[in-house]
Amino acid sequence: MKLFSASLALAVSVATADEGLTYTPNNDVTSHSKVALDQLDIKALIDAETPDIAGAIDIYTNGSNREGSSLQGMARKDWVAAGVEDVSEYDAYAALFNQGDGEPFLDSFNLDAMHCNGTFAGQTADMCAIAAKKNLLCTGLQYAQYEGVKAIQFGNEKNWDELFAFWNGVYDPAVDTRVDSGGPGAVQKSRDSDFETSFREDAIQALIDGQKAFSKDGVDKKKLTEAYDDFKKANLATFAQATLKYSALFDEAGLEQAKIDKKWGEGYTYFRCGAGLMDPELALYINYVLDPRDKKDMTLTPKETHCKIVNKMLSLPEIGMGVKMSDLSIETYLTTIKEDCGLDKIEHAKGPNSSKNERIYIPFIGFLVVVGLYAAGFLMTRKKSEDEL
Repeated sequence: MKLFSASLALAVSVATADEGLTYTPNNDVTSHSKVALDQLDIKALIDAETPDIAGAIDIYTNGSNREGSSLQGMARKDWVAAGVEDVSEYDAYAALFNQGDGEPFLDSFNLDAMHCNGTFAGQTADMCAIAAKKNLLCTGLQYAQYEGVKAIQFGNEKNWDELFAFWNGVYDPAVDTRVDSGGPGAVQKSRDSDFETSFREDAIQALIDGQKAFSKDGVDKKKLTEAYDDFKKANLATFAQATLKYSALFDEAGLEQAKIDKKWGEGYTYFRCGAGLMDPELALYINYVLDPRDKKDMTLTPKETHCKIVNKMLSLPEIGMGVKMSDLSIETYLTTIKEDCGLDKIEHAKGPNSSKNERIYIPFIGFLVVVGLYAAGFLMTRKKSEDEL
Protein backbone atom coordinates (compact mmCIF):
# COMPACT_ATOMS: atom_id res chain seq x y z
CA MET A 1 0.00 0.00 0.00
CA LYS A 2 1.30 3.46 -0.86
CA LEU A 3 0.51 6.55 1.14
CA PHE A 4 2.16 8.97 -1.25
CA SER A 5 1.87 8.67 -5.01
CA ALA A 6 5.13 9.23 -6.85
CA SER A 7 6.75 7.92 -10.00
CA LEU A 8 9.56 5.41 -9.60
CA ALA A 9 13.08 6.54 -10.35
CA LEU A 10 16.15 4.58 -11.39
CA ALA A 11 19.01 4.28 -8.92
CA VAL A 12 22.26 2.35 -8.80
CA SER A 13 22.40 -0.65 -6.53
CA VAL A 14 24.21 0.62 -3.44
CA ALA A 15 21.28 -0.60 -1.33
CA THR A 16 19.63 -4.00 -1.27
CA ALA A 17 18.13 -5.01 -4.60
CA ASP A 18 14.98 -6.57 -3.15
CA GLU A 19 13.61 -3.21 -2.01
CA GLY A 20 12.71 -2.23 -5.56
CA LEU A 21 13.76 1.39 -5.05
CA THR A 22 17.13 2.70 -3.94
CA TYR A 23 18.77 6.03 -3.27
CA THR A 24 22.25 6.93 -4.43
CA PRO A 25 23.84 9.92 -2.68
CA ASN A 26 25.76 12.32 -4.91
CA ASN A 27 28.15 13.06 -2.07
CA ASP A 28 30.33 10.61 -0.17
CA VAL A 29 28.52 10.10 3.12
CA THR A 30 29.87 6.63 3.87
CA SER A 31 31.52 7.97 7.03
CA HIS A 32 28.22 9.36 8.30
CA SER A 33 26.47 6.07 7.57
CA LYS A 34 28.87 4.18 9.84
CA VAL A 35 27.35 5.74 12.97
CA ALA A 36 24.52 3.21 12.61
CA LEU A 37 27.11 0.49 13.21
CA ASP A 38 27.55 1.88 16.72
CA GLN A 39 23.87 1.18 17.33
CA LEU A 40 24.32 -2.40 16.13
CA ASP A 41 27.43 -2.89 18.26
CA ILE A 42 25.68 -1.48 21.33
CA LYS A 43 22.72 -3.78 20.69
CA ALA A 44 25.05 -6.79 20.50
CA LEU A 45 26.69 -5.89 23.82
CA ILE A 46 23.35 -5.37 25.57
CA ASP A 47 21.91 -8.60 24.11
CA ALA A 48 24.94 -10.73 25.00
CA GLU A 49 24.40 -13.67 27.35
CA THR A 50 26.34 -11.64 29.89
CA PRO A 51 25.38 -8.06 28.97
CA ASP A 52 28.30 -5.64 28.72
CA ILE A 53 26.58 -2.42 29.72
CA ALA A 54 29.85 -0.62 30.44
CA GLY A 55 31.05 -1.45 26.93
CA ALA A 56 27.77 -0.26 25.44
CA ILE A 57 27.98 3.02 27.32
CA ASP A 58 31.58 3.49 26.18
CA ILE A 59 30.56 3.15 22.52
CA TYR A 60 27.60 5.46 23.09
CA THR A 61 29.69 8.21 24.69
CA ASN A 62 32.93 7.90 22.72
CA GLY A 63 31.90 6.38 19.42
CA SER A 64 33.51 3.44 17.66
CA ASN A 65 32.89 3.17 13.93
CA ARG A 66 33.04 6.79 12.83
CA GLU A 67 36.08 8.72 13.98
CA GLY A 68 35.27 11.84 15.96
CA SER A 69 31.55 11.11 16.20
CA SER A 70 29.30 9.39 18.72
CA LEU A 71 25.62 8.71 19.25
CA GLN A 72 25.78 10.78 22.41
CA GLY A 73 27.09 13.72 20.41
CA MET A 74 24.11 13.32 18.09
CA ALA A 75 21.70 13.04 21.02
CA ARG A 76 23.07 16.26 22.52
CA LYS A 77 23.09 18.25 19.28
CA ASP A 78 22.20 21.90 19.89
CA TRP A 79 20.26 23.03 16.84
CA VAL A 80 20.40 26.69 17.86
CA ALA A 81 24.17 26.70 18.36
CA ALA A 82 24.52 25.00 14.97
CA GLY A 83 22.83 27.97 13.30
CA VAL A 84 19.49 26.35 12.53
CA GLU A 85 16.89 29.10 12.22
CA ASP A 86 13.74 26.96 12.42
CA VAL A 87 14.02 24.71 15.48
CA SER A 88 10.30 23.94 15.65
CA GLU A 89 10.86 20.26 14.88
CA TYR A 90 13.28 19.86 17.76
CA ASP A 91 11.03 21.90 20.04
CA ALA A 92 8.04 19.66 19.25
CA TYR A 93 9.92 16.72 20.76
CA ALA A 94 11.56 18.71 23.54
CA ALA A 95 8.24 20.10 24.76
CA LEU A 96 7.05 16.53 25.25
CA PHE A 97 10.14 14.81 26.58
CA ASN A 98 12.52 17.20 28.33
CA GLN A 99 12.82 15.92 31.88
CA GLY A 100 13.15 19.29 33.60
CA ASP A 101 16.88 18.86 34.30
CA GLY A 102 18.08 21.13 31.51
CA GLU A 103 19.68 18.20 29.70
CA PRO A 104 18.80 17.17 26.11
CA PHE A 105 15.94 14.69 26.26
CA LEU A 106 17.46 12.09 23.92
CA ASP A 107 20.69 11.83 25.92
CA SER A 108 18.87 11.77 29.27
CA PHE A 109 16.65 8.91 28.13
CA ASN A 110 19.56 6.98 26.60
CA LEU A 111 21.70 7.23 29.72
CA ASP A 112 18.86 6.52 32.15
CA ALA A 113 17.93 3.42 30.16
CA MET A 114 21.51 2.16 29.83
CA HIS A 115 22.28 2.69 33.51
CA CYS A 116 18.76 1.56 34.47
CA ASN A 117 18.48 4.45 36.91
CA GLY A 118 17.09 7.99 36.95
CA THR A 119 13.69 7.87 35.27
CA PHE A 120 14.17 4.08 34.87
CA ALA A 121 14.88 3.48 38.55
CA GLY A 122 13.05 0.37 39.71
CA GLN A 123 12.43 -0.93 36.21
CA THR A 124 13.59 -4.38 35.12
CA ALA A 125 16.73 -4.99 33.09
CA ASP A 126 14.50 -6.10 30.21
CA MET A 127 12.63 -2.80 30.18
CA CYS A 128 15.82 -0.76 30.37
CA ALA A 129 17.59 -2.76 27.67
CA ILE A 130 14.84 -2.50 25.05
CA ALA A 131 14.35 1.21 25.71
CA ALA A 132 18.07 1.89 25.37
CA LYS A 133 18.37 0.02 22.08
CA LYS A 134 15.27 1.51 20.47
CA ASN A 135 15.92 5.10 21.56
CA LEU A 136 19.20 5.01 19.65
CA LEU A 137 17.01 4.63 16.55
CA CYS A 138 15.07 7.71 17.65
CA THR A 139 18.41 9.47 18.01
CA GLY A 140 19.26 8.59 14.41
CA LEU A 141 15.90 9.76 13.11
CA GLN A 142 16.08 13.09 14.88
CA TYR A 143 19.58 13.67 13.56
CA ALA A 144 18.35 12.87 10.06
CA GLN A 145 15.65 15.52 10.60
CA TYR A 146 18.33 17.97 11.69
CA GLU A 147 20.15 17.37 8.41
CA GLY A 148 16.90 17.77 6.46
CA VAL A 149 16.18 21.13 8.04
CA LYS A 150 19.75 22.27 7.29
CA ALA A 151 19.49 21.06 3.69
CA ILE A 152 16.48 23.33 3.18
CA GLN A 153 17.87 26.32 5.08
CA PHE A 154 21.28 26.29 3.41
CA GLY A 155 20.31 24.74 0.08
CA ASN A 156 23.03 22.16 0.67
CA GLU A 157 22.77 18.80 -1.08
CA LYS A 158 25.40 17.23 1.20
CA ASN A 159 23.07 17.76 4.15
CA TRP A 160 20.36 15.96 2.19
CA ASP A 161 22.68 13.03 1.58
CA GLU A 162 23.63 13.02 5.25
CA LEU A 163 19.93 12.79 6.12
CA PHE A 164 19.86 9.61 4.07
CA ALA A 165 23.01 8.23 5.73
CA PHE A 166 21.76 8.74 9.29
CA TRP A 167 18.34 7.32 8.43
CA ASN A 168 19.55 4.33 6.42
CA GLY A 169 22.89 3.33 7.92
CA VAL A 170 25.61 1.76 5.78
CA TYR A 171 24.57 1.68 2.13
CA ASP A 172 27.79 0.49 0.50
CA PRO A 173 28.68 -3.18 1.18
CA ALA A 174 32.34 -2.32 0.58
CA VAL A 175 32.22 -0.30 3.82
CA ASP A 176 30.53 -2.99 5.94
CA THR A 177 28.34 -5.99 5.23
CA ARG A 178 25.67 -4.77 7.65
CA VAL A 179 23.93 -2.78 4.93
CA ASP A 180 20.65 -0.94 5.59
CA SER A 181 20.77 -1.83 9.29
CA GLY A 182 21.02 0.10 12.56
CA GLY A 183 19.10 3.15 11.39
CA PRO A 184 15.42 4.09 11.63
CA GLY A 185 14.92 3.03 8.02
CA ALA A 186 15.30 -0.58 9.17
CA VAL A 187 12.27 -0.16 11.43
CA GLN A 188 10.25 0.86 8.39
CA LYS A 189 11.20 -2.35 6.64
CA SER A 190 10.00 -4.40 9.63
CA ARG A 191 6.69 -2.58 10.02
CA ASP A 192 6.06 -2.73 6.27
CA SER A 193 6.42 -6.50 6.58
CA ASP A 194 3.91 -6.56 9.47
CA PHE A 195 1.29 -4.35 7.86
CA GLU A 196 1.99 -5.05 4.17
CA THR A 197 2.72 -1.40 3.48
CA SER A 198 5.56 0.37 1.67
CA PHE A 199 6.49 3.31 3.86
CA ARG A 200 10.21 2.62 3.58
CA GLU A 201 9.88 2.84 -0.18
CA ASP A 202 7.85 6.04 0.26
CA ALA A 203 10.72 7.47 2.30
CA ILE A 204 13.24 6.50 -0.38
CA GLN A 205 11.05 8.06 -3.07
CA ALA A 206 10.94 11.26 -1.02
CA LEU A 207 14.74 11.21 -0.82
CA ILE A 208 14.97 10.81 -4.60
CA ASP A 209 12.47 13.64 -5.12
CA GLY A 210 14.50 15.87 -2.82
CA GLN A 211 17.69 15.04 -4.67
CA LYS A 212 16.03 16.21 -7.90
CA ALA A 213 15.47 19.62 -6.31
CA PHE A 214 19.20 20.27 -6.61
CA SER A 215 20.70 21.26 -9.94
CA LYS A 216 23.65 23.17 -11.35
CA ASP A 217 21.44 26.26 -11.25
CA GLY A 218 20.74 25.98 -7.54
CA VAL A 219 18.01 24.40 -5.44
CA ASP A 220 14.24 24.43 -5.74
CA LYS A 221 13.43 24.90 -2.05
CA LYS A 222 9.71 24.42 -2.55
CA LYS A 223 10.29 21.03 -4.15
CA LEU A 224 12.87 20.14 -1.49
CA THR A 225 10.52 21.09 1.33
CA GLU A 226 7.72 19.01 -0.17
CA ALA A 227 10.06 16.03 -0.44
CA TYR A 228 11.18 16.48 3.17
CA ASP A 229 7.57 16.59 4.33
CA ASP A 230 6.90 13.34 2.46
CA PHE A 231 9.94 11.78 4.14
CA LYS A 232 8.62 12.77 7.56
CA LYS A 233 5.12 11.51 6.76
CA ALA A 234 6.46 8.11 5.78
CA ASN A 235 8.40 7.86 9.03
CA LEU A 236 5.46 9.07 11.10
CA ALA A 237 3.30 6.37 9.53
CA THR A 238 5.83 3.69 10.46
CA PHE A 239 6.15 4.75 14.08
CA ALA A 240 2.39 5.15 14.41
CA GLN A 241 2.13 1.52 13.25
CA ALA A 242 4.75 0.52 15.82
CA THR A 243 2.88 2.36 18.58
CA LEU A 244 -0.34 0.58 17.73
CA LYS A 245 1.32 -2.82 17.33
CA TYR A 246 3.11 -2.94 20.64
CA SER A 247 0.40 -1.20 22.63
CA ALA A 248 -1.83 -4.09 21.58
CA LEU A 249 0.69 -6.75 22.62
CA PHE A 250 2.32 -5.73 25.90
CA ASP A 251 -0.65 -6.42 28.17
CA GLU A 252 -1.90 -9.66 26.64
CA ALA A 253 -3.18 -12.16 29.19
CA GLY A 254 -0.67 -14.75 30.39
CA LEU A 255 2.53 -12.97 29.35
CA GLU A 256 5.53 -13.40 31.62
CA GLN A 257 6.96 -10.18 33.05
CA ALA A 258 10.02 -10.17 30.78
CA LYS A 259 7.84 -10.20 27.65
CA ILE A 260 5.54 -7.52 29.07
CA ASP A 261 8.49 -5.27 29.74
CA LYS A 262 10.10 -5.84 26.35
CA LYS A 263 6.95 -5.17 24.36
CA TRP A 264 5.89 -2.23 26.54
CA GLY A 265 9.31 -0.61 26.41
CA GLU A 266 9.56 -1.17 22.68
CA GLY A 267 6.15 0.32 21.96
CA TYR A 268 6.68 3.37 24.13
CA THR A 269 10.14 4.09 22.77
CA TYR A 270 9.02 3.69 19.17
CA PHE A 271 6.22 6.13 19.92
CA ARG A 272 8.84 8.64 21.04
CA CYS A 273 10.57 8.38 17.66
CA GLY A 274 7.54 9.75 15.83
CA ALA A 275 5.88 11.77 18.58
CA GLY A 276 7.15 15.16 17.45
CA LEU A 277 5.51 14.60 14.06
CA MET A 278 2.12 13.76 15.55
CA ASP A 279 -0.74 16.07 16.39
CA PRO A 280 0.53 17.62 19.67
CA GLU A 281 -2.61 16.74 21.60
CA LEU A 282 -2.38 13.13 20.48
CA ALA A 283 1.32 12.90 21.32
CA LEU A 284 0.80 14.34 24.80
CA TYR A 285 -2.04 11.89 25.41
CA ILE A 286 -0.14 8.80 24.24
CA ASN A 287 2.87 9.81 26.31
CA TYR A 288 0.61 10.00 29.36
CA VAL A 289 -1.06 6.61 28.94
CA LEU A 290 1.81 4.56 27.42
CA ASP A 291 4.92 5.68 29.35
CA PRO A 292 5.73 2.64 31.55
CA ARG A 293 8.09 4.42 33.92
CA ASP A 294 5.34 5.64 36.26
CA LYS A 295 3.17 2.53 35.96
CA LYS A 296 5.34 -0.18 37.45
CA ASP A 297 2.68 -1.56 39.81
CA MET A 298 -0.32 -0.90 37.60
CA THR A 299 -2.74 -3.77 37.05
CA LEU A 300 -2.88 -4.45 33.31
CA THR A 301 -6.10 -5.12 31.43
CA PRO A 302 -5.60 -6.57 27.93
CA LYS A 303 -6.04 -4.00 25.16
CA GLU A 304 -7.08 -1.22 27.55
CA THR A 305 -4.18 1.11 26.80
CA HIS A 306 -4.23 0.15 23.13
CA CYS A 307 -7.90 1.04 22.76
CA LYS A 308 -7.44 4.32 24.57
CA ILE A 309 -4.79 5.20 22.00
CA VAL A 310 -6.94 4.01 19.09
CA ASN A 311 -9.96 5.99 20.29
CA LYS A 312 -7.86 9.09 20.85
CA MET A 313 -6.40 8.83 17.35
CA LEU A 314 -9.85 8.49 15.84
CA SER A 315 -11.22 11.36 17.92
CA LEU A 316 -8.93 13.71 15.99
CA PRO A 317 -9.06 14.51 12.27
CA GLU A 318 -5.68 12.83 11.71
CA ILE A 319 -2.65 11.35 13.44
CA GLY A 320 -0.50 14.19 12.14
CA MET A 321 0.83 15.63 8.86
CA GLY A 322 -2.24 14.32 7.03
CA VAL A 323 -1.60 10.70 8.04
CA LYS A 324 -4.71 8.75 9.07
CA MET A 325 -5.25 5.28 10.45
CA SER A 326 -6.74 4.21 7.14
CA ASP A 327 -3.31 4.85 5.58
CA LEU A 328 -1.64 2.36 7.91
CA SER A 329 -3.35 -0.85 6.68
CA ILE A 330 -3.96 -1.38 10.36
CA GLU A 331 -6.30 -4.38 10.12
CA THR A 332 -3.75 -6.38 8.16
CA TYR A 333 -1.76 -6.92 11.36
CA LEU A 334 -4.28 -5.99 14.07
CA THR A 335 -7.05 -8.13 12.62
CA THR A 336 -9.39 -7.81 15.61
CA ILE A 337 -8.88 -4.11 16.32
CA LYS A 338 -12.54 -3.19 15.74
CA GLU A 339 -13.79 -6.01 17.94
CA ASP A 340 -11.17 -5.30 20.62
CA CYS A 341 -12.01 -1.59 20.81
CA GLY A 342 -15.76 -1.74 20.15
CA LEU A 343 -15.57 0.05 16.81
CA ASP A 344 -17.95 -0.23 13.89
CA LYS A 345 -15.41 1.29 11.52
CA ILE A 346 -11.96 2.86 11.45
CA GLU A 347 -12.78 6.48 10.76
CA HIS A 348 -11.42 9.75 12.09
CA ALA A 349 -13.74 12.37 13.51
CA LYS A 350 -14.10 15.58 11.56
CA GLY A 351 -13.54 19.11 12.85
CA PRO A 352 -11.02 20.77 15.19
CA ASN A 353 -13.00 20.15 18.41
CA SER A 354 -13.81 16.51 17.80
CA SER A 355 -11.61 15.06 20.54
CA LYS A 356 -13.18 16.69 23.59
CA ASN A 357 -14.85 13.52 24.87
CA GLU A 358 -11.58 11.59 24.80
CA ARG A 359 -10.06 13.83 27.46
CA ILE A 360 -11.97 11.87 30.11
CA TYR A 361 -9.01 9.48 30.14
CA ILE A 362 -6.76 12.15 31.61
CA PRO A 363 -8.00 13.74 34.82
CA PHE A 364 -8.05 17.47 34.21
CA ILE A 365 -5.65 18.36 37.01
CA GLY A 366 -3.28 15.58 35.97
CA PHE A 367 -3.42 16.86 32.41
CA LEU A 368 -2.36 20.32 33.56
CA VAL A 369 0.46 18.86 35.65
CA VAL A 370 1.79 16.93 32.66
CA VAL A 371 1.64 20.00 30.44
CA GLY A 372 3.34 22.09 33.10
CA LEU A 373 6.17 19.62 33.58
CA TYR A 374 6.95 19.40 29.88
CA ALA A 375 6.66 23.15 29.45
CA ALA A 376 9.04 23.75 32.34
CA GLY A 377 11.59 21.33 30.93
CA PHE A 378 11.26 22.90 27.50
CA LEU A 379 11.82 26.43 28.81
CA MET A 380 14.82 25.42 30.90
CA THR A 381 16.52 23.78 27.94
CA ARG A 382 15.77 26.63 25.55
CA LYS A 383 17.18 29.14 28.08
CA LYS A 384 20.29 27.03 28.53
CA SER A 385 20.81 26.85 24.77
CA GLU A 386 20.44 30.61 24.40
CA ASP A 387 22.81 31.30 27.32
CA GLU A 388 25.50 29.17 25.68
CA LEU A 389 25.43 31.13 22.42
